[in-house]
Amino acid sequence: MVAISILDIVGGADTSAQGDLVHAKLTEGLRSSGEILISFDGVKTATSSFVNTSFVKLLEEWSLDELKRRLRVIHSTRQINDMIKSRLERVSMAHA
Repeated sequence: MVAISILDIVGGADTSAQGDLVHAKLTEGLRSSGEILISFDGVKTATSSFVNTSFVKLLEEWSLDELKRRLRVIHSTRQINDMIKSRLERVSMAHA
């Protein structure tokens, strides 16, 4: 299992540049491990540009079902959870 702390890696979830760094860590973790824990401890909100760059781009390589099975978001807010879920589901449906 790989643990990723958003606050430790990028300090927030506001920009696509931060999302790029998180995307690289998530990709590395998905290629080398089974499950990834992603902690948003200390992060209050996530923008759609951050989520699109960090999470939605993962759909280019993995299915939504696989991402749901292998990624676990912890220490998060409802806004962050809803943003990640809605963006992943919307893009996944568009590609179906």
